[in-house]
Amino acid sequence: MDETWLWEASDAEEGAALTAHLVAERSYPGEEGAVQRAIATWLAANGLRPELQAAADHRPNVLVRLDNGVGPTLLLTGHVDTVLAVEGWSSDPWVARRIGGRLYGLGACDMKAGVAAAMLATRALGRRRNLWRGTLLFAAVVDEEAYSIGARALIASGLAVDACVVTESSWEHPCLGSVGKVLVRVDVAGKAAHASWPAAGVNAAVEAARFVARLDELPLGSHPRLTATRCVLSVHSGSEQYVITVPERARILVNRMIVPGEDGESVLREMRTLGAALDSPATFGFAVDPPYYPPWETDSGHPFAGAFARAYAAELGRAPAWGYTGFGDANLFAGELGIPTIQFGPHGANFHQADEWVDVSSIGGTVRVLLRLALDVLR
Repeated sequence: MDETWLWEASDAEEGAALTAHLVAERSYPGEEGAVQRAIATWLAANGLRPELQAAADHRPNVLVRLDNGVGPTLLLTGHVDTVLAVEGWSSDPWVARRIGGRLYGLGACDMKAGVAAAMLATRALGRRRNLWRGTLLFAAVVDEEAYSIGARALIASGLAVDACVVTESSWEHPCLGSVGKVLVRVDVAGKAAHASWPAAGVNAAVEAARFVARLDELPLGSHPRLTATRCVLSVHSGSEQYVITVPERARILVNRMIVPGEDGESVLREMRTLGAALDSPATFGFAVDPPYYPPWETDSGHPFAGAFARAYAAELGRAPAWGYTGFGDANLFAGELGIPTIQFGPHGANFHQADEWVDVSSIGGTVRVLLRLALDVLR
């Protein structure tokens, strides 16, 4: 392989400048239109043909498809939205600030640097089609920090690929899996009565409390690398206005992280069983609210994981120490469609905190890993 070409295609300073350009476009969930236009403009200016895929009003996904003969299809993807800026930033979150080898800014590492790396890798592969065969698909998607509207739109379009890299920050521990997420809504229906004579009614607040008190009796799934959890997010009942009335309605929200072998329906079955065991005079209703994410795991022995391990070792001089992380778009590509998926991107810190930063050198390193991987897979 021409190592000179690899290094020219992965200049860290160009990666930092492109990341800073993306950071400058505020892109909260629901406000990604400007950054997507910036991405599409850069891609077009660099000889690629971006397509806008409808995902939500004025918030398209941006796609580039490079068809280069018969062969496998590799997806490089990342999200362009960021969380809301928190208090305590040392400078304007939307003006990238360079201090030594670090670039600071909202979304610098989560995950505009990863998107920039995927853009640079896509351009490089577009210029050197003689080195590979198959199809490369680049997708910058919206809304991952909220409901994954972009990833779901990409899937709904008929996505069919052989392997996927989500370029989320996972430099030290490239990710082979994560827990899934189920948000369960429990609606409790009682009977209103004058609170001076509570026996005439059925207190939905009390029955909800009985249910919550016994939730920990339910089993959690087990997995050698992932941890299932349960957390009550809220319990609401009664009226916001002061009234002397037995509450006739209550609602419980339960966040449940699930592992392979569990899904939304299995969680609902367990909770329905608990509700029936209470022998309550109230009525319990159970539903899964969005967003739902299935768990996922790519086997470390899969050929795609092997190809990634070779690319990673060539760049970092060591085998990857595989990691397992929180849920996101990878859950949909791998957990829903069964696509062999790896999450890997530039190194950084302070995600969802003030003064988020990315290591500039790792942007170029990510590009080189992606290129080595692509040339191994696409042949």
